[in-house]
Amino acid sequence: MCAGASTYEALQAAGTKPSDRVGVVGIGGLGHMANVFARAMGYSVTAVTRDEYKYRDLFRLGADEVRIDRGGTLDLATFPSSVGGELGPTYGILPDPMHIDVLLITSNAVRDLEACFPLLARRAKIVLMTIQTDPIKIPYMPFILPGHRLVASTEASHHNHFEMLEFVESHRIEPLVETFPMTLEGAMRAFDRLEKGEMRYRGVLVREDEEQTRKRRREYC
Repeated sequence: MCAGASTYEALQAAGTKPSDRVGVVGIGGLGHMANVFARAMGYSVTAVTRDEYKYRDLFRLGADEVRIDRGGTLDLATFPSSVGGELGPTYGILPDPMHIDVLLITSNAVRDLEACFPLLARRAKIVLMTIQTDPIKIPYMPFILPGHRLVASTEASHHNHFEMLEFVESHRIEPLVETFPMTLEGAMRAFDRLEKGEMRYRGVLVREDEEQTRKRRREYC
């Protein structure tokens, strides 16, 4: 609910138009929902991630283009065959990489924004969704000359919560989740995967079914 409503609102806060290309930096709990929503809304999508192993998931989620962040350079990952093939990605540079109109920053920290500037179209909007206390640094001239703008969006309105749920229902959208038992052990295992950056892509604690609960109660009695 939180990730869905937040990313749905962020696309609205940026005034995203049907002709826009959307970029998503950081493909985790927020980012994978941003990718799905942007695609369902009809936008072209560029996904930017540091985790090379996620590229197959991103194409399945609807990304048109995947960029692998190698700490200052953004390599283009493309499939030499079908998405379901066994071959890995190849890397190259687009002829005209300056084409992202709305860039959502959903990573757990705002990294070097300058590395993303070559991907941006003129007058692009950068939407900050990350919660952090550290200041961010923006190179002045590369930012103002193309006329880029910063937009902050971290919470969704009640109206957009309901609108998001209607959109999800009409487009049959579901998040990618991992489930864990609603026990201390299950919660610890979930947080361990989260802290290691291994979660794909939301962790959900689930109760035991009624039969298991009744059986345990009988054994306890």
